[in-house]
Amino acid sequence: MADASDYEKALTEIRTTHAGRPAPEVKTALLAAGEKYGVRIANEVAQDAAERIADGTL
Repeated sequence: MADASDYEKALTEIRTTHAGRPAPEVKTALLAAGEKYGVRIANEVAQDAAERIADGTL
């Protein structure tokens, strides 16, 4: 079962590969990474994280 460390892996991966890219692209990649690590990321959480990754604040 996925846990917080799996979410952190997905977030770190996408932050590294997608920083500064458009938020919709980041969100899509983050949701895909979540699936890869077995994590279901809520839409609101993915949107917030994607916006912050896109603008460099996360």
